[in-house]
Amino acid sequence: MTMDYTYIEQLLERYFECETSLEEEQILRAFFAQETVPVRLLPYRQLFTEAAKSSKEEVLGADFDARIMAMVEAERVQEPVRVKARVVSIHSRLRPFYKAAASVAIVLAIGQAAQMPYSSSTDSQENIANVMIRTGVQNDNNAVAQTDSTANKGEKPAGQMPVAN
Repeated sequence: MTMDYTYIEQLLERYFECETSLEEEQILRAFFAQETVPVRLLPYRQLFTEAAKSSKEEVLGADFDARIMAMVEAERVQEPVRVKARVVSIHSRLRPFYKAAASVAIVLAIGQAAQMPYSSSTDSQENIANVMIRTGVQNDNNAVAQTDSTANKGEKPAGQMPVAN
């Protein structure tokens, strides 16, 4: 005797798509609560029977408040937990900053070391430029000294116009 369970299968499909009403879910719970369930529908049985069991088991009673208060009192009666304080030195508090500073110093040192081969060729060019600037400054100083010496003698340097007082 084979029965057609297409209605139950349709309800299951709608249940998993969240389209069933409360009455249809109640039909599914009643169906899976029976002792004879087809083999192909057995995997779904536990889903509907466990939901019914859990809703019946967990109900707050009138003595709920009394039970909670008894549990709180039991915790109060137990020996208080003692916390041992740990002394933290300033050195151990600053240790992360020391590590950060050391890592920054290492990165800067590696950066300087990476630039050393390139800076040796630019150092010679900078030295040449400095020598040229110094000699140019010395020549300018000699020209200023010559104009000062001629001004002290009362002579006017060449190329200057007389100034009216």
